[in-house]
Amino acid sequence: MLSKKVTDTDAFLDLPLSSQALYFHLNMHADDDGFVDNVNTIKRMVGASKDDEKLLIAKRFILQFEDSGIIVIKDWRLHNYIRKDTYNQTLYRSELSQLKVDENGSYQQSDGIEPVLVNDTSTERPRVVTTGKDRLGKDRLGKTNTMSSSNEHDVSLVSATKQIIEKINQLSGRKFRVTDSAKRLVKPRLVDYTLDELLEMLEYKWNDWSDWDGRYNAFQPETLFRAKNTDKYIASMQAEPVKKESDSNDWLSNITEAADNA
Repeated sequence: MLSKKVTDTDAFLDLPLSSQALYFHLNMHADDDGFVDNVNTIKRMVGASKDDEKLLIAKRFILQFEDSGIIVIKDWRLHNYIRKDTYNQTLYRSELSQLKVDENGSYQQSDGIEPVLVNDTSTERPRVVTTGKDRLGKDRLGKTNTMSSSNEHDVSLVSATKQIIEKINQLSGRKFRVTDSAKRLVKPRLVDYTLDELLEMLEYKWNDWSDWDGRYNAFQPETLFRAKNTDKYIASMQAEPVKKESDSNDWLSNITEAADNA
């Protein structure tokens, strides 16, 4: 079963179709507590990529146990209820013991919520349901959003957009300006992420595209701050160390240094 209270939200529908498909198949292969132990097999089976998995983790549609590689569907208890006479508890008792259930019926790994016994196999769905608006900038890092106004002339939005445009120009040598169009692109991203995360993402993508001939043209607000692109870029940034543009020349520096010291 899948609940439209999760899959009809903007947060879910903004995901790439490949990420959505992976989520559906993970639900189909989960055990009675929502755990999946063969994510790589399912990805190969449906043609999903590692980035699709990273995005589901980053947007907290699935929770990952890094030590074992096992994942659990965060909103499993919203999607499904299992009759007590047919319920088979998961084999992954250790991972299960690390979870709590919040008041909306969603699994949580973080502290600070009222614990509910996960293995209390109630046959009723939770009456309070999630809005599907768990945002990475708040939920994962506990950071608060600085965008409280919808006014595009809001001082905080103008300041944030100015810093972002200056960063793009500094890295690329281009001369973008702080326009209303730029502010409209940046504003929704500041709901999902902090300004520091967006600035870090810009540096990450500039270096990540260092070997791509199209880097100069692609490095612009319209590309960088399209919702699906920003989500994908930040998910990749969090999973990999930032590649410095000079890294590719480190081997030459090391050889030269070794020769000088010989």
